[in-house]
Amino acid sequence: MTLLERLGGRQAITAGVIQTFRTLSRHPHPPGEEEATGRDYMKYLEALGLSPVRDGAGNLRADLPAAPGREGEPLLILQGHMDMVCAVAQGSGYDPRRDPVTILEDGGYLRTDRRSSLGADNGLGNAAALWVLGRGISHGPVRLLFTVSEEVGLEGAKEVDPAWLAGAAALLNTDGFHLGRAIVGSAGGRREEWRRTLQKNPAPQGQGWKISLLGGTGGHSGDDIHLGRANPIALLAAWLRERPALPVASFAGGTAFNAIPAGGECVVVSQQAPDLSALAAVLEGYRAIDPNLALTCTPLPCPAQVWTAETRQAVLDFVGGIPHGVYKMDPAFPQVVGASANLGVVEAREDRCTVKVFIRAARQSDERELAEANAALAEANGFSGHSTGYPGWPGDKNNPLARALDRVYRAQTGRGLEITAVHVGLEPSVFRAKAPGLVMASTGPDILDAHSVDERAPLDTLADYALLLAGVLEEGIS
Repeated sequence: MTLLERLGGRQAITAGVIQTFRTLSRHPHPPGEEEATGRDYMKYLEALGLSPVRDGAGNLRADLPAAPGREGEPLLILQGHMDMVCAVAQGSGYDPRRDPVTILEDGGYLRTDRRSSLGADNGLGNAAALWVLGRGISHGPVRLLFTVSEEVGLEGAKEVDPAWLAGAAALLNTDGFHLGRAIVGSAGGRREEWRRTLQKNPAPQGQGWKISLLGGTGGHSGDDIHLGRANPIALLAAWLRERPALPVASFAGGTAFNAIPAGGECVVVSQQAPDLSALAAVLEGYRAIDPNLALTCTPLPCPAQVWTAETRQAVLDFVGGIPHGVYKMDPAFPQVVGASANLGVVEAREDRCTVKVFIRAARQSDERELAEANAALAEANGFSGHSTGYPGWPGDKNNPLARALDRVYRAQTGRGLEITAVHVGLEPSVFRAKAPGLVMASTGPDILDAHSVDERAPLDTLADYALLLAGVLEEGIS
């Protein structure tokens, strides 16, 4: 009997993975707020007969004994993270700290109602691993490791006790986004937060106008940065910079450091509706890749205050000067982005402006160049800030775990895996310092437009990913 038959066939596999994903997605789980979801993971593991434990940070570990006759095989860690980026459609009323994700099977995809992101990153990979392990397949010793706060700089992984990794020969991370890839390297990341005080004057006579640029595709600031999608924050800043006489009362957009902004808004003061024809013309250039991006101008009561001319110029020069997009390609993997920057959030209301930027780089020299340029720009415009980060994970095309994944995938599909690096942060970059001899690779189910309200996973490939995990567990590592 084939592995596919033993697991019940493709339809049963897909249904099982989806049901497990639903079970693990019942509660909101943004970074730092995974407590209820962590309890759901604990209950699931206890139902499998395991004895999971959690550390002080909320990370979770559980050991599965080997099948009879396989006790002496090398220990394999299956690892993923429990948190998700909670992208929210502006104006939807969705509260990512209160409202559960609405999960739909629609048009061949697992997706949401477009009020929020899905959380397939990384919940779907975790669900596939847990469902497979509950099917009674043969495997050597396995340790499950689920972390918290991955999406805010791999913070949970940083807290993992090296003893949790000790004794393992290999670690398979389930946080890849593309079935058909074995990932053996990832980019380092630098999260920058910049702030300055907003000086204001009484607003001139006139009408308030809210200019909204909403409905962009957005997406993952590493996985999608090369696609050239619109950044509404950058577009609005550029438009305002060209109109220095137009008073600005507020400016806001974006949801997270590591999500390409899907929307932005500003409030200006003018006797009549501002002429948006130039901005509308710019948007036409993005129509093919951002078909839902919409520009509106809504009258408001005149605000009491607007930014001073000096504040206006400083904020817009800084926001408009921050690079966004691809900086360099990776020389070791020429088809992979090597360095990029994401202008993720601007929040300029009341008396403070906050700007959040995410730099990704495979090489420290590229990260340093981008960081130094941002620091110089910040200083010139009165911003101060701080940063946190994590290292890169250097790629090795001869990775033995990746080769094992490739053998299994070839046997199952007749196709080989692409062994490559990715331009995202993955937790193996932190684990390599805690366990230098650990062989690591990452795979994952297909996920499209992660970190956006359009996040979705094709249903027809879910079974293939579960079969890949099951096949590697049955084959073992050597």
